[in-house]
Amino acid sequence: MSLSDNANLFYFEEDYQAAKTVSQLHLESADVATLAARAKEIADSKNLLLPDADALLERCIVALLGGHIVLQGPPGTGKTTLAYVLAETFNATAHLETATADWSTYDVIGGLHPTSKGGIETLVPWLGHVPRAALQCASVISRHADTEERKTQSRQAHWLIIDEFSRAEIDKAIGPLYTVLGGGGDDVPLPLWFGDSEERNAVWLPKRFRIIATMNTVDTNYVYTFSQGLSRRFQFVYVGVPQQDQLVAELEQARISAAKWYGDTYGGEEFNAEAFVADPKVAHATSILLDLLSTLRYGDEATARPGWPLGTAQVVDVYRQLALRLPTASNEETALIAALDLALADRVIPQAGNLTKVQLDATETWLQAQALPRTQAALQHLRMASSTGY
Repeated sequence: MSLSDNANLFYFEEDYQAAKTVSQLHLESADVATLAARAKEIADSKNLLLPDADALLERCIVALLGGHIVLQGPPGTGKTTLAYVLAETFNATAHLETATADWSTYDVIGGLHPTSKGGIETLVPWLGHVPRAALQCASVISRHADTEERKTQSRQAHWLIIDEFSRAEIDKAIGPLYTVLGGGGDDVPLPLWFGDSEERNAVWLPKRFRIIATMNTVDTNYVYTFSQGLSRRFQFVYVGVPQQDQLVAELEQARISAAKWYGDTYGGEEFNAEAFVADPKVAHATSILLDLLSTLRYGDEATARPGWPLGTAQVVDVYRQLALRLPTASNEETALIAALDLALADRVIPQAGNLTKVQLDATETWLQAQALPRTQAALQHLRMASSTGY
């Protein structure tokens, strides 16, 4: 059965026995160089441009060979995509859950779920995200180990990706998982107080099972902090914006991603993605985006002004809007500037809510030299709203 089939059902006793049986099997390879090369190949195929990619991917590989990982950094830097890249690198399937402030041990571990049988209200066991994913992992491992099954089941594990990790009060929500993730001393299963039989009152987490969490480090007003104990149970790897010498390549990848999105969504067979990427009007808009990122993203050492870590995803959003407006644009090179102005006002400026006054001043100074009136107005509105509350 798939995860969706079992979303509100308890697993069979055989699943728990399988989890215990395969729990001691480690990942099949610890060849860091080969795994890192594979990760780079997969990331490139997804147009994922990472800062200092070779070192970053190697750090992630080493971290996952040792345990669980948190990918932290500004929004839009490709953390979630990177999580899937890493799972694929290790030949593991993965599914994603998004943490919320409402998460409790019920969501993470499980509990009793109200249901109606024959008109009678009753409580039945319900598995939370982690034990459910662990049992799915055990099932994948078991099939992978079977010679016949391996012909159709080539994956070695199944992993859990938790997006927006810090939006939940994880220290409380993980409950008994805190001990299981400790990694020291004798291995212990995850106790399930709500189990309805001796065989289902605990679940073993396979040693091939991993949790990859992502964490936004910008929206600090809306997230929880972690205890040192919890932090020790995960390795934290920072995923920043591309380096300044990667800007041209980043913008090209962003155009390619936006063109692919438009072609797949609205363009049809007649849409020419290569033509969009090379269009002079798009190139002119790109020159402005290049100047924006060069000026604002990396800060100013002379004035000690920190940079504004605009992620690649926001840049792709801008190019998507340009792709939508390109078919009706005139042939003039500057024909997309009005569209760029709207895209920056609607997609980029709202991301400036956490900037300091110094950063906002720098953004305003840059805008004063540009013919982008709607973006200027959006920034003024944001500054006014921040100072007056409306």
